[in-house]
Amino acid sequence: MSYIETYPIQHATIIRIYSDKEEIIVDPEYQRNGGVWTPEKKQLLIDSILNNYDIPKIYFHQFSREERQDKQKTYAIIDGKQRIETIWAFIDGKFCLSNDFEYQDNPNLNLAGLSYDDLAKEYPKVRIKFDSFVLPIIGVQTDDLDLIEDMFSRLNEAVPLNSAEKRNAFGGDMVNQIRQISKHSFFSNNVKFPNNRYQHYESAAKLLLIEVASHENNKLIDTKKVYLDHMAKQYKSGFGELINQFERTITRSLTKMSNCFSEKDVLLKAQGAIVVYYLLFKWAEENKLDIKRSKLLEFNDTVKVNRENAEIDYANADYDLLEFDRLSQHGTNDVSNIKERLRILSEYIITHN
Repeated sequence: MSYIETYPIQHATIIRIYSDKEEIIVDPEYQRNGGVWTPEKKQLLIDSILNNYDIPKIYFHQFSREERQDKQKTYAIIDGKQRIETIWAFIDGKFCLSNDFEYQDNPNLNLAGLSYDDLAKEYPKVRIKFDSFVLPIIGVQTDDLDLIEDMFSRLNEAVPLNSAEKRNAFGGDMVNQIRQISKHSFFSNNVKFPNNRYQHYESAAKLLLIEVASHENNKLIDTKKVYLDHMAKQYKSGFGELINQFERTITRSLTKMSNCFSEKDVLLKAQGAIVVYYLLFKWAEENKLDIKRSKLLEFNDTVKVNRENAEIDYANADYDLLEFDRLSQHGTNDVSNIKERLRILSEYIITHN
């Protein structure tokens, strides 16, 4: 039977955890991405530490002896990545104390705006106090990674995780494939929106849902959260070869798309466009058509001009282009919306090819 145990990690001072940073995995698969804290929030954490405030618990997955030998690591961060990375960034000189920082132990010391190195040079006792601060790190040991993923999800229930972050914590074969597809060069090079909150994961999941729905019922369905979550759970294990088949189909289309679109393409600035373009390239392959980026740009410009003309002379505007414009702004996960946008775009490609 699977087990999970927790216990405080002894002597977890800031300087010890910093010196052990090479032994810590900061981005296990169930983690959220870093880099979303504001400079003010980072400064507030350092302020709290220097002024002896409690900070929330941090959870480390402590590997077994065998896992340490395999991974060459001792820990993985389950929860608290932003706090750990902020502390390390302060030590590395990537930001300073806030300009209005007040040191409560001795208000006469003006530490405002100082860096970690400044503290070491000018106020070594304050630097030592910071280094010696014991972080509230809880160690977790388990023989089942799914329990770690479940724990991460539970710990963040009080934090507004988005759908992609929650789904990522499910684990399993389908979630692993979502992660793999999101690493395709189409997402890293061509897509304009970032992956800070797993937006690339969300788009990759929708592409997999398209292939799953086609396999199961030979039809397109809504790409909403309820269907994406159901897919991740239904295909969690036991469908490895089938999921790999979906991946090969998707990769073939994404490679063609990557060759068509430019780097950080303005055409790919919104998630809502990804599914329609994916279906367009699949449709083009079936009909032996070649999609040119210039034609897609032309379509975009035509939609914009049509919108502007409609404000002056609505009666003579192109209704299909107005409808495409409207559908691109609302309900982009509805199957009827996706089908209609695909119809309008594909007909334009045929007419103007």
